[in-house]
Amino acid sequence: MPVTTIDATFENGVFVPTQRPILADHERVRLTIEPIAALPRRSKPRGRRRSKRIHINPSLAREIAVSQEFHPDGN
Repeated sequence: MPVTTIDATFENGVFVPTQRPILADHERVRLTIEPIAALPRRSKPRGRRRSKRIHINPSLAREIAVSQEFHPDGN
């Protein structure tokens, strides 16, 4: 039997699957508990993140880099 992953909710001491698994009655299986909230979130496609970047010309970037106004310690 291939490994299958299904989501379930634990209610009143019983795991309630969100979809019906393909199993025969009384078939024994091994459950591995992994909270869904703990799973890493999928990142958005790169194109979406990059579209929110701002673009400045290189001379302005250099001016900001050497300006005392933008140094964290003020020096």
